[in-house]
Amino acid sequence: MKITIKYFSWIRVKLKKGSEEFDFEQNTTFKIASNILREKHPIFEEVFNDSSIKFFLNLNEIENQDIALKDGDVIAFLPPVTGG
Repeated sequence: MKITIKYFSWIRVKLKKGSEEFDFEQNTTFKIASNILREKHPIFEEVFNDSSIKFFLNLNEIENQDIALKDGDVIAFLPPVTGG
């Protein structure tokens, strides 16, 4: 199944892209997907270890990492925003 991940703020800058599509097996949860992503690129280890980053699935904050993903879902990684 295809899942789109959207990147914002410093994650977007480091990866040099705003989004990416990944193929996951059916019955993949957010927790399983996060472990797979950690193996794909070292930045994901940093992302998932940063407790200030919020994760959203189809515009709803992910509160349960065992939530099942479905084909066509969109996940967003949102670090806190700073500025002045």
